[in-house]
Amino acid sequence: MIVAVVAPVAIAQLGNIVVSGTVPCSTSTTTVTAATPVFPNATVLLQCGSNVISSAITNSNGVFTMLVNPVDSLLTLLNSCKLVIPTPLSTCNTSLTATGILQSSMQLLSRGLLGGILGGIVNVVPTLFTFVGNLG
Repeated sequence: MIVAVVAPVAIAQLGNIVVSGTVPCSTSTTTVTAATPVFPNATVLLQCGSNVISSAITNSNGVFTMLVNPVDSLLTLLNSCKLVIPTPLSTCNTSLTATGILQSSMQLLSRGLLGGILGGIVNVVPTLFTFVGNLG
């Protein structure tokens, strides 16, 4: 019975969700390392279904950060939402394609949920950006 009382309180105290990461300037990046070219000034959309719930622009190091108010559950965010980069890859490297997008699902940063419950912020990061060519 105590668990049933404590769990809703912990969820109610969940603060903001920080979504952050580095966007690669590549169509075939498996992980972002120091040697990976980055994508500065790229638009990053947090998309859930057909709705964009937040957006950001990467800095000169290809890094973005979004602060998301947890209106929906964290589970919904992790399972039903994705990060989409609609800015053409040719913007960061003219030898790359001008069509298609980069996209990634998301995951909790290690110890993110416990730290989020206790500290009021949950950190979410991209799993892996993959290239998706134009479908239409």
